Amino acid sequence: MSNNKDKVAGRKKALKEFLIGAAVAAVGGIATAVSYNSAKPGGSYTVYTGLIALGIVYAVIGLWGLIFPLGLRGNKKPSDKAVEPAVVDKADEAEVVKETEE
Repeated sequence: MSNNKDKVAGRKKALKEFLIGAAVAAVGGIATAVSYNSAKPGGSYTVYTGLIALGIVYAVIGLWGLIFPLGLRGNKKPSDKAVEPAVVDKADEAEVVKETEE
């Protein structure tokens, strides 16, 4: 059941990212169009490539989240196998501390 809740939460977040990204790209496009239309013939205008690119990247990330709400891992959980801790010899550790103090 938790898996469905994770999917729903992931899709909500991804939809928000997609909509914000699309809006940012649209603002960049509109600002570019306004700049172009207000320029005199032969004059210069501004293209807001950074704003458009940022919006597109953000929208693509949101779209990716809509397609894969749990990421590429999907339903797989980390292994429950216990990992053996590293064995450290206290005598060796004391020698290292003494060498670094000198």
